[in-house]
Parts: sequence; C-alpha cells; structure tokens
Amino acid sequence: MFIKKYIEEKIPELSGRLYPVFTADIEHLTVAYRFTPVTGGHLKQYQLELKVIWLDYDECTAVEKELVNLLDMQDDDGFIRYAGVSFHSELSGGGMLFNEGCQMFEDTLYFIISWR
Repeated sequence: MFIKKYIEEKIPELSGRLYPVFTADIEHLTVAYRFTPVTGGHLKQYQLELKVIWLDYDECTAVEKELVNLLDMQDDDGFIRYAGVSFHSELSGGGMLFNEGCQMFEDTLYFIISWR
C-alpha cells in the first residue's frame, strides 16, 4: 500500500523493516503494520496500526516521534499527493507495553488515514 512506501521513503532507517500484521525479525527494530477499513466511498478512511517493536524503550519512542511527526497532520493541513493517491492522516491513539513472549517493547500507534 502507498503509505508503507511513503514511510520508507521519508524515514529511510525503516526501509525494509515494515512488515504486514506481525514480524519474526528480532535482530533489528521493526514495525508491524495493519490496515483496517473504516469507511468506503469516494473519500475512504482506514485505520493504520503501527507497532514499533524492539529491545530498547528509548529507540522505540524515538521512532514513535518520527512517525508522529510524519503522519499526525493538523485538521487544516492539505492532503498529501503521493504515488497517485491523495491522503491526510491524524493520530488517534496508542500506547507502549512490554511483550513478555518476545521480551521486547511494543509501541503501538493508531492513525486514521483519509484517502482518495
């Protein structure tokens, strides 16, 4: 999807580290993503879930800040045109937890993406 390419282009250190739904890569900081449709029609809305997964809490929060700076747009910001798609996104929630299973932090961010 266009937003994965957009993130990888704008935050090059995440290039090749974004995985759909989950990741088994525990050797590097990774980001698992999931798109969920919210509304259809001419102006579609999807919820984008991003999970920054890594051993180091501070590195997770640093990547969180980069993602928020990139994707949390103001109401009066115009749509961004990228790869033939116009989109606007806003942060809608999230939080940090420690996953006992893999012994890593998971910093989850939710964005609402409006696109056409």
